[in-house]
Amino acid sequence: MPLSVTTEFDADAAKSRLLQLIRERAYKDGIDIVLASGKRSTFYINGKKVSLHPEGLYLIGMLLLDKLKKYPEITAVGGLTMGADPLASAVACLSHLTGRPLKAFLVRKEAKEHGTGSRIEGDLEPGEKVCVLEDTVTTGGSALQAVEAVTDAGAEPVVIMAIADREDPDAAKFRSEQNVECLVSLSEIRGQ
Repeated sequence: MPLSVTTEFDADAAKSRLLQLIRERAYKDGIDIVLASGKRSTFYINGKKVSLHPEGLYLIGMLLLDKLKKYPEITAVGGLTMGADPLASAVACLSHLTGRPLKAFLVRKEAKEHGTGSRIEGDLEPGEKVCVLEDTVTTGGSALQAVEAVTDAGAEPVVIMAIADREDPDAAKFRSEQNVECLVSLSEIRGQ
């Protein structure tokens, strides 16, 4: 049963519903797949199956905004295209309703070869404190590409937030060097 849109936001109910949507739409087990990190896996969490779903994107955006309350210094959210694109847009849009508007930015995998040659789209200013967004965390490689681009632009990544944490042991170094928060974990998705 979908949550209704109300002025009161219940983060626990939203997380429960998001987990249900992930299980129904995005989580596959008993498969053989190559991940963006290059690793092979027997399970897959396709974050886009929920971040491009109307209710899923709303829940993700609201849950991310709820987590961002702990970081009042953050003024912009974004990450590596394409996983972060809907997340950044949802957070920016929904933040307008909270009285604490957050800007969105997108990080290209490579600087474009035409126009301004920019690697970041959006108004990211030097010194600005930002949240880097990601759909799923395996080793942290995609998020680190975004962190590098943001840092090169003179902004400061404060936290990395993602929809799902695959709880991959190869992310230990990434976790020890970065502030990482995920909405749900593999254990929660599997009901453990």
